Amino acid sequence: MEHTRARWIARCSLGVVLLGVAAGCAKPPAQSGAVDPQDAGMVGASASATPSPSPSPSPSPTASAVVPSRPAASPPRGGVPGRDQAILLRAVDRIEDPVLTVTASGRIGTYPGGADTGEREQFALVPLSPGAKVYLLKTARLRVGGEPLCVGIEAGVLHAVACDAAAGAQKVTLVARGADASGAATFEVVVGGYRVEVSKDGKVSLVKAGSAAAKTRFRFVPAGPVGQWP
Repeated sequence: MEHTRARWIARCSLGVVLLGVAAGCAKPPAQSGAVDPQDAGMVGASASATPSPSPSPSPSPTASAVVPSRPAASPPRGGVPGRDQAILLRAVDRIEDPVLTVTASGRIGTYPGGADTGEREQFALVPLSPGAKVYLLKTARLRVGGEPLCVGIEAGVLHAVACDAAAGAQKVTLVARGADASGAATFEVVVGGYRVEVSKDGKVSLVKAGSAAAKTRFRFVPAGPVGQWP
């Protein structure tokens, strides 16, 4: 009786031990929620072996510094008009802004620029050849026998005369003189080697070019298209 009871207790104890061992082996590591210390060490070593991106080098003060350039001076507005552009030749820095005009006697005089000047004050600069810097100064509207007149020197006086491209007394050159107070380009006007001057009271005279400092500069004021002539 005692031997039978002892064997039964031994078998039960062995079964409990075997069941506990089996349960421990059957439980998967993923369900345990714990990380094996050896695995944690391998993960840390793998992360430390991955190179981290190096920071971009900051630009040196010399490379990043930009020296601002000084703005270029604005060029004068306007310039030499095209041959198809009618213009007024206005003397700057004068009372009443006088413009050149063909008087009733055929001479070149002035008229107040703010007045109703009609068509006798309208001229056109026509190059002697394409791209040339020597011009004829023709009347843009005024016609005699259907033809324009040209500004030229006659008997030492500036006149409107029949155009002749070969006549030296009619050849016009321009000398740039910067800009007026409004920013418009201005020029000395030289006809037949003489500079056109306008006095303070509006009288027109001629001075040999280069003999003295110029006292008069002109600006070209657009006045519409010229007439139909070549």
